[in-house]
Amino acid sequence: MKHLTIRAGALAVAGLGLLSLGWSQDYGVGQQPAPQTPAQPGTPAEAAPQPKVSKAEVDAYNKLVASLKTADPRQKIAQGEAFIGTYPNSMYAGAVYSQLTSAYLSVSDTDKMVAAGDKALASDPNNVDVLPLMAWAIPRKVGSSTPNAGQELEKAVNYARRAINLLNTMTKPGDLDDATFTKIKNEKLAQCHSGLGTAYFKTGKYDDSVNELNQAVKLDSTPDPVDYYVLGVANSQTSHFTDAVAAFDKCAATPGQLQANCRNLAAETKKKAANSLEAH
Repeated sequence: MKHLTIRAGALAVAGLGLLSLGWSQDYGVGQQPAPQTPAQPGTPAEAAPQPKVSKAEVDAYNKLVASLKTADPRQKIAQGEAFIGTYPNSMYAGAVYSQLTSAYLSVSDTDKMVAAGDKALASDPNNVDVLPLMAWAIPRKVGSSTPNAGQELEKAVNYARRAINLLNTMTKPGDLDDATFTKIKNEKLAQCHSGLGTAYFKTGKYDDSVNELNQAVKLDSTPDPVDYYVLGVANSQTSHFTDAVAAFDKCAATPGQLQANCRNLAAETKKKAANSLEAH
């Protein structure tokens, strides 16, 4: 298990500044995500011998790994891109793309982040570092004008479900104590449930969105204000006004771009609740 991933502040509110209730018109409400076909053992690709690796490539990769421990995200990107440029078909390419995925996210370059994540997962479909990041980031990136928006949200849902299954059955690595392992696993699970909750919100599945986002904020050691924001809107849409106000209040308690908006939404929801029936 690798280090905890760093969230990018800009992505945290990308496309979510003013949530629209018209999402479901564009994203195919009620469609079930396409099942993922697992790789079959014994395929020619699996049986194919590994290509020979030159000493220069091994040395370059080892140097890259050593530098990534101290490099800032932009240095990681420059070094990772340089390695891929020199060794585009390297057996280490998947691992490098995995590092690039989190590095691009850290600098809020979501297009390159998703492209790198796709390549990392093409190399290792069960990469438990990349899957939660993709599940979390893609739904926040998708907007009503995004090409193939429904397919992108479906892809994120599949990534989240796969990651949750892997994380819930993962054996603790020997170099981690129980507390650290649980913390890392819960942070990744929180990303998955956040991604599911955002995807469900954008397809009009508000009850499912509430369920997933409630799990996300419980698992996250430092809950994301965006999750509270979307949770508030989803609860409001299902007439759970008390829960909506509670979510908006928690969002408003966190300094950032959403603070003022959440404070206003909490006040508006209290007024709405005074003239509306609360769902049970």
